[in-house]
Amino acid sequence: MSHAPLAAGAPGARIPGRLLRSPSAVIGSVMVVFIVLVAVFAHWLAPHSYTRTDLFMSWSLPDARYLLGGDAVGRDILSRLLVGAQVSLTIAFSVLTIVLIVGTVLGTIAGWHGGWADGLITRATDLTLAFPELIIAIIVAAIMGPGVPAVIVALSLVGWTGIARIVRSLTLSLRNEAFVEAAMAAGTRPAAIIVFHLLPNMVPALVVRATAGIGFIIMEEATLSFLGLGVQEPQPTWGGMIRDGLPALRTEPWMAMAASAALAFTIVGFNLFGDGLRDALDPRGARR
Repeated sequence: MSHAPLAAGAPGARIPGRLLRSPSAVIGSVMVVFIVLVAVFAHWLAPHSYTRTDLFMSWSLPDARYLLGGDAVGRDILSRLLVGAQVSLTIAFSVLTIVLIVGTVLGTIAGWHGGWADGLITRATDLTLAFPELIIAIIVAAIMGPGVPAVIVALSLVGWTGIARIVRSLTLSLRNEAFVEAAMAAGTRPAAIIVFHLLPNMVPALVVRATAGIGFIIMEEATLSFLGLGVQEPQPTWGGMIRDGLPALRTEPWMAMAASAALAFTIVGFNLFGDGLRDALDPRGARR
């Protein structure tokens, strides 16, 4: 049974050990935990209000008051950087939740039922993948207007396809396994088979895909905000901070550099953790 407890020494029981032996997983997990904690406690960690302006501190140098300096209207860059982490991760996890649900449902329907449903979903997936994801997201965000809801909808519309493909492939493979055939022979309803037998066996692949996808979602959100189609003032976002820092890049580069560093740190952290998690769940693939 797919939901049976792991015996000692079973492959699944060795996953934590593999993670601890993986430099990528260890370093990535530390980075991810750090950025998540920063995002959760951003408003408590921020030394100043992220909306407070002080024109006397406009483009001020980093000092004891503003550790990373001030922006064009004298707002504390560090405070906006911390709150920006919360905004970026909130959007990323919201999009990830939506694409996991939509992709899993559509992929399961396509793989389990086949026929016209499979054809329709597969064609919709192929059509979406025929265009660059970012271009579609930009068009959707431009139509809906800038803001957090538009970013979430735009990125969700282009993000479900990868999950749907993985789930469809796994469903086609798993539905012919002995435990599924035994459940069908016993008269178990298809919905129960999918929920209690198929989905638990898909979790490792979906976890790896989701972990790797968070960094990509954060990058796309930053791009939309950089273009003025994403999160709007007064909410800070790393993409918007990079854009606002460009005019003063030669003389006061600290805002653009700080936001770029935060963005790179977060993406690298999730990618490292995703690589380590993939290797731990599939050690044979890691050795190839």
